[in-house]
Amino acid sequence: MADKNEKINKTSCGREDLIDCNIFIVWKPEYNLGIPIIDEQHRGIVSTINSLHYAMQHKLGENMLQPIINMVREYTHIHFNVEEDLLKKDGFPGLAYHRSLHQELIGELAHIGQKCLEDHDPYHFLEFLKNWWIKHICDKDRVYLNHRRKN
Repeated sequence: MADKNEKINKTSCGREDLIDCNIFIVWKPEYNLGIPIIDEQHRGIVSTINSLHYAMQHKLGENMLQPIINMVREYTHIHFNVEEDLLKKDGFPGLAYHRSLHQELIGELAHIGQKCLEDHDPYHFLEFLKNWWIKHICDKDRVYLNHRRKN
């Protein structure tokens, strides 16, 4: 576990002494899509990921894992409904594919969340969330943004 904690402490804020920082994902302007409700929800998800990171830094990761899994599950459900509604209203031709990405994440969240609970491994859940959300925000959601700008 020392290697995982060391890795966690070296990823936040780009500083070595990160206990003071407590941030795993620093929100960057390029994460904004320019759609206020979506940007706010994305920041909320990132905040939840950062909360798990904070708990792990303070040796509370295992205790916080189940509540964080529950929060992420509920929050993504709300977020995906809002996002898919916007995609539908804008006539986004990739709606079915984007919806399938959301369904894929819901399945992965359930599987990985359960595995992490069984293994008492909040680190794996933290990494999964970080990688999936940043990729989704910076890559998959940009496709919709390009469509929205054209129309």
